[in-house]
Amino acid sequence: MNKNLVPNINGKFEEKSAAFRFPAHFNVSGGAAEVWKVFEERLQRLGDYALDEAAAVTVEAIENPELAEEGYRLSIAEDGVKIESKSRQGLILALATLYQLLSAGGSELSCCDIEDSPRFGYRGIMLDVCRHFFPVEEVRRVIEQGSLVKMNAFHWHLSDDQGFRIESKRFPKLNEVGSRRKLARLDPMVTCGKAQPREVYGGCYTQEEIRDVVAFAAARGIEVIPEIDLPGHASAILAAYPEYTCSGEPLEVKNTFGVHERIFCAGNEQAYAFLEQLLEEVAELFPGKHFHIGGDEAPKTVWKECPCCRKVYEEKKLKNWEQLQTVFMNRVIEILKKLGKTPIVWNDSAATGELAPEAVVQYWAEMAPGESYMVSDAANGRRIIFSNADQFYCTDSYASLPLRSTLTFEPNVKGNPVSAANEHGIETAMWTEWCPTEADIEKQIYPRLLAVAECAWCKEKDVDEFTARAHEFLSLPGLNILNGEDWDKVTISGDAALQEIAMSMLMLGARYRALSDAEAEDGGQAGQIGAVTPDQDGDGVKNPMENASPEMIFQMVRSHVAGKMAASYGDAEIDKVTGMILKMKSNRR
Repeated sequence: MNKNLVPNINGKFEEKSAAFRFPAHFNVSGGAAEVWKVFEERLQRLGDYALDEAAAVTVEAIENPELAEEGYRLSIAEDGVKIESKSRQGLILALATLYQLLSAGGSELSCCDIEDSPRFGYRGIMLDVCRHFFPVEEVRRVIEQGSLVKMNAFHWHLSDDQGFRIESKRFPKLNEVGSRRKLARLDPMVTCGKAQPREVYGGCYTQEEIRDVVAFAAARGIEVIPEIDLPGHASAILAAYPEYTCSGEPLEVKNTFGVHERIFCAGNEQAYAFLEQLLEEVAELFPGKHFHIGGDEAPKTVWKECPCCRKVYEEKKLKNWEQLQTVFMNRVIEILKKLGKTPIVWNDSAATGELAPEAVVQYWAEMAPGESYMVSDAANGRRIIFSNADQFYCTDSYASLPLRSTLTFEPNVKGNPVSAANEHGIETAMWTEWCPTEADIEKQIYPRLLAVAECAWCKEKDVDEFTARAHEFLSLPGLNILNGEDWDKVTISGDAALQEIAMSMLMLGARYRALSDAEAEDGGQAGQIGAVTPDQDGDGVKNPMENASPEMIFQMVRSHVAGKMAASYGDAEIDKVTGMILKMKSNRR
């Protein structure tokens, strides 16, 4: 009976021989009206169901303070359904299970007793709407799909180098200037035929639209968490207000992807005053407890040359420039604390070990060799959201990152296990540089989201059993809001998968290089000071390499490939992909 449930029951499941027919006209007791409205709307995807106050009670919601915060008991008997939960959230999760059962069995339900609760308290999905902008309707679709598989956080990446996406009434230039960019000739919007080169592209969500999304998510048990990325990945904000950079010189909203050097000035007091007003305005739109302030990939080049930054550096007797970023982030964290928010930052901001203890760290990757700086931070009690890029990012193909790798993740930072006390939760991330359309992002997100949900909810995991259950889940129309990737591509394996990995690595590197070169030729942003563009093909080989031996080239390529594949594949597969890449490169010359 539970073969279609995703995530699986993380507790007790007892099936009985009797059955209960769920009536077309049903009634409920207990619980909140908006929760039942969502349940009714979902049932209408399955048939002519309607909530009818004149009917006998079909589903009874009972408060049970002894259960875990998100735990529930679901009992289906011959005379109806009973749900016990400690909170509104537990009821929402129980109804997600009941809806899945109805999707699979129609109105005929086998009687059963279920006791269930999640492994991780935070179960998130992130959507980047800065690199490419998506309408509210698509955002709601992603949230609804997440809710159906018991996710409880939607991380909305709303500000980056390529666009600022929140209507600001205090700072209108964030929308007049910061929300739009001139498209590069090789931007995916152009190459897929949806726009023309140099066309102005972008947009922002009105405050009314944001409140609508927040309410939509809340009725489904999901907290919407905004991200304003600081101090780097902030070109869109700084294009509107360049006075908060170190030089004050004009700059544009970026139309190339990657890392850009112009960032917030860490020694400019007016910049902190601006951020306090901006974060206060944004926080009013998002009543949840979390607020993400980025902190990743912030080059320090301009800080080293800035008198204001150097003054702070010297006054505080800092030993390195990463410590100046800690100073910056801790000041922003103080702003959020005054607003009653729990700050989240990317793990880059924890490199010094001096980040404010209130901050939750979202771990994605570490670039430097050697032991992880997060090991000592975790030992000091840091709470961590695990978003390990090589196991949770939706940007990879299903060949590069198989579902089994996502499913079987156990909390670690750079391979080092951490204690349960550090486990804030799990999050998958959908970065959209190369995904300009709704169809693109849906294939990347789905059905990977099923494996993320299972990993976040369940302690015990079986790859083969999950795969069969996920396949069954995908066959049920009422459960699938997103139009995901085809199952044969999702389950690709063997040499076909390795060939796809090799081709995708070469293609991604070529995309970045071509985009950068084309813009430089146009006099575009890639040719300006401050744009950091890749100097690799995506295969680990820096050009030119006339003096490198074949053995050296092989090892350099292999090192890069291993960095991408080690979480999911062994040495033999890594060697094979390395050979495929080198052969493809040789054939192209």
